[in-house]
Amino acid sequence: MKKVMLIAIAVIGLSICFSNQASAQAKTQKKVMVYGKQGGGKENLTVPTEDKPRAKSKKRGYCYLYLDNFTGYYVDVWVEDQYQGRLSPYATSVRFDVWTPGNWTHWYAKSAGGTYYWTNDSYCNDSRVFTINLKQP
Repeated sequence: MKKVMLIAIAVIGLSICFSNQASAQAKTQKKVMVYGKQGGGKENLTVPTEDKPRAKSKKRGYCYLYLDNFTGYYVDVWVEDQYQGRLSPYATSVRFDVWTPGNWTHWYAKSAGGTYYWTNDSYCNDSRVFTINLKQP
């Protein structure tokens, strides 16, 4: 009977230890609603038109930027003035890896025709996930 009690106590104790460890490693998530502004915004950022590869960076990101496009527009995205790609209308959970842990990261998005633009800064570290919801005004 003593063995059964000791085993039960050990199993309960270990399960408590492992459940606390798992919750301590959870990622911090932050959702931000950003409404569009009319106009061109940053006119000097361009979409690449050449078939020329960009140099591969040795740095890899620890901060993830997720974009949800709640508009009916195609939206081009830049992070730190580097073109990242185009979002389809009503696209959700599109992930971009960002390399600036422990620093502020500037992102910018513009509708393909230039009708609306969105911009914001987000603090990036190794345990952050940002979900940006792009909305029309």
